[in-house]
Amino acid sequence: MVSLKALRHFSVLAEERHYSKAASRLHLTQSALSRSIQSLESQLNVQLLDRSVTGLALTPAGRMVLEHAHRVLNEASTLKRRVESLQETEGGEVLMGAGVFPAAGFLSPLLTQVARDYPGIRMRVEVESWQRLQEMLVRDELDFVVAITRSLPPSSDYQIRPLPPQHVGLFVRAGHPLLSVGRRILQTHLPDYRLASTHLPPRALEQLAPLFGVNKREAVPLALECNSIAALVNVALGSDLIILCVREALRELLAEGRLVQLPLSYTDDATLECNLISHARRELSPASKKVVGLIEKLMTEGTSLSVL
Repeated sequence: MVSLKALRHFSVLAEERHYSKAASRLHLTQSALSRSIQSLESQLNVQLLDRSVTGLALTPAGRMVLEHAHRVLNEASTLKRRVESLQETEGGEVLMGAGVFPAAGFLSPLLTQVARDYPGIRMRVEVESWQRLQEMLVRDELDFVVAITRSLPPSSDYQIRPLPPQHVGLFVRAGHPLLSVGRRILQTHLPDYRLASTHLPPRALEQLAPLFGVNKREAVPLALECNSIAALVNVALGSDLIILCVREALRELLAEGRLVQLPLSYTDDATLECNLISHARRELSPASKKVVGLIEKLMTEGTSLSVL
């Protein structure tokens, strides 16, 4: 009988396409992984992989087995979590992902509240781009994701739950030279200063280009790209760089007057729709549902405060 462990080994190897990388990820020796794959091939009586000096490639049989392996592993994971949910009404493991902008607005208070009020819940959080988080969802490494998905809409395999939108803008430190420029001529002075932001998709750069008086997205004066909002904020507070961010992530600094939003929008629509994405055919565990409820509450409160 084919084991779940063997299917897991094959799934990781098919993803990595390299024995040493897959073995490292699985915490196995290469020889142990090789024996596991050979045993699986022997049990199924097919060759799963073509091996060459350039790497590994799936055979037609390998692609078919991989498709079934993903389904079997997903169902096994669902079964395990449902059994755990029967045993733990206020506990369990929650595997969540969050985009950089949404995470900056709610993640710290969320983790603080969970640690304080729900000691039975174990959290693992990945803060990444939506594209990478989607890949992790496909590999069944996350229960759900909170992200801005406009650049890459999820497929019908996922359930989409709208969350309060994020409000994007351009921000500078208190005392920045641009704050002494009149509103009518503010945009003409904008190209004199460079921009700091998270990694931006091509569409966002195309929208920023005319604001900075350039014709191509490659000409947008990006001085710094970094997926740490805290680092971007510190740079903006200590320099004349303009930071592109969402108000929800900066509300305390805005309230204190340490950061100021420039009175212009980098798009006609200065809101970013935020969603919670989970597998359509899989029910979230009680612990995940509890965390989702907390996220919705925190994001709603954060949006209300940010627009005051």
